[in-house]
Amino acid sequence: IRSGQQEGLSFLNPDMIQQVQFSAGGFEASYGDKLSSVLDITYKSFSENQMLISLSRLGGNLSWSLGKEKWSVITGFRYRDNGLLVDQKETETNFNPSFSDLQTFISYAQSDQLFFNVLGAFSANTYRYKPLVRQTNFGTIEQPKALVVYYDGNEKDKYTAFTGALKTTWIPNNNNSYRLILSNYQTVETEHFDILAQYRLGDPNSSIGGDDLGVVTFTEGVGSQLTHGRNNYGAQIIDGKLRGKHIKGNHLLDWGIGYKREHIDDRLVEWEVVDSAGFSIRPPSGSIANDQPYTSFRGPLVPFAYVRATNQTQIQRISSFFQWSRRGLLGNTLYWLTAGIRGQQWQLENKKAKYIASPRIQLSFHPKNKDYVLYRFATGLYAQPPFYRELRTKDGVINHNIDAQKSIHISLGNEYRFSIWDRPFLFKSELYYKLLDKLNAYSVENVRIRYEANNDTKGFVYGLDLRLNGEFVPGTESWISLGLMSTEENRNNRGNIPRPTDQRFKFAMLFQDYVPSMPFLKMNLNLVYNSGLPGGAPNYADPYNYRGRLRDYKRADLGIFYVVNAGNKSRVPFLNDLMIGFEIFNVFNVQNAITMTWVRDVSSKSQFGIPNYMTPRVFNLKLSAGF
Repeated sequence: IRSGQQEGLSFLNPDMIQQVQFSAGGFEASYGDKLSSVLDITYKSFSENQMLISLSRLGGNLSWSLGKEKWSVITGFRYRDNGLLVDQKETETNFNPSFSDLQTFISYAQSDQLFFNVLGAFSANTYRYKPLVRQTNFGTIEQPKALVVYYDGNEKDKYTAFTGALKTTWIPNNNNSYRLILSNYQTVETEHFDILAQYRLGDPNSSIGGDDLGVVTFTEGVGSQLTHGRNNYGAQIIDGKLRGKHIKGNHLLDWGIGYKREHIDDRLVEWEVVDSAGFSIRPPSGSIANDQPYTSFRGPLVPFAYVRATNQTQIQRISSFFQWSRRGLLGNTLYWLTAGIRGQQWQLENKKAKYIASPRIQLSFHPKNKDYVLYRFATGLYAQPPFYRELRTKDGVINHNIDAQKSIHISLGNEYRFSIWDRPFLFKSELYYKLLDKLNAYSVENVRIRYEANNDTKGFVYGLDLRLNGEFVPGTESWISLGLMSTEENRNNRGNIPRPTDQRFKFAMLFQDYVPSMPFLKMNLNLVYNSGLPGGAPNYADPYNYRGRLRDYKRADLGIFYVVNAGNKSRVPFLNDLMIGFEIFNVFNVQNAITMTWVRDVSSKSQFGIPNYMTPRVFNLKLSAGF
């Protein structure tokens, strides 16, 4: 699963979501102590009975809603089996990944002044992985390379999480409201694996038309790698918040106070043994040199990597915010001004408590006679106190001296509404700059994040986001987005290098269409092109010595559907909607890499970066119905 072989479920269930808002920076003080961005999810609230079913080769979704005058319930269940995706990969494997989750959202109105909301969510993600054989071809046409790996062993991982929340809202009058929010989050994670990988690295036959095309004919490196893990992680997070909102004239006052307790139980046991050409490879940080096979080595044999740690950690946090907003008219310009400040005190176990303060300001305005144009400006100091995984170093030790990561945001935005072909369109743009300080630098080990836990890094981010959405085809919603970004970091004053998220260019488009003479035949086309991310560095390596990037990400997805029923019960009884079709993921079968696997050769003392490819072309059948 650390080689990009999971494409599971996010927390968002589209059948239950009414609105999703995302802020890439410059967000208000009410949104919490995050360094970079926030996601605001609004659940649906139904007053009628409804059921939605979706089935495909990859799994299925079921959601239903019930409602009366005072209450409503919406529940969603999802199941996904990614065996079809993994069957298409270059690694021959017995892989049975399954993902399931159940969410329910209950709303109850006791009166016109008192409301209750309950959110419950449970998810279980299970991976059973037994790799058999893999061949990865890479390099260039002039110098092709191939890695052939034979596996033994298996991996069994399970991740379960439960979220429960209760919100009570009291609105005594039109100008005042209060909310009490109580929540509990628990997760249990287990990662157990023993996998032996024996590999050959060499030159494949590139003679077109030959019977052994692609077969490794010359081997320049052989070796094996044995990895072992018995990792168990459990966390409970209890959170309570009290928030208020008050309106007086053109002024709006928001405030809140909260308490959070985090309890973590973590047991980390991992080791890795590597040999190349029959010689055991020692960790490079050791004091004993190993120059095999040229010089006899008589020192003790030790694993190439070894981590063993057991941690029980408690963190307590007290947070508060105060936010003032004013709406007014300045000349011929309407404006909305918001200013606020957040504060948090957190204490790790019985250590000395630490504090942060985060002032922020946002200004939006548009000319009174041009309500189709909106401008935004935002700035502020943003701080993110560390969570447990940011406190844990690569060797499993907790660093109690970690401070909050900090960032200064400056953001300029614009919205422009216009019409083309008598249809509405919306164009959004945002220009941003972020100055980062006391960063907790990290590296990506396959798809796992490993923090340095030392706050010795500075950095910056700047970029431009553009988005256009509207009805390119009457009755459909399509959009095009373009992003330019650069982010670099300076570790311990050694100079700037790209951060792991430094993706310079992003392009995405979703286009929906239908046949004019047959409007019940619809098509969805999704196009994505992103420049390559930094490729990372092998274990024990200095990231300043590895500046390579992954190849550019290119993908096209196509869906064609036949709408049998569209809000018309007369054609098919008991059905409001019925749609049947197929999807082709990665239509052009592009090999997109997610990370690198590093293979060591003792004779040349070189490390080769072998790309881990994501899902190739996959064909999926899908049926959805609404009752």
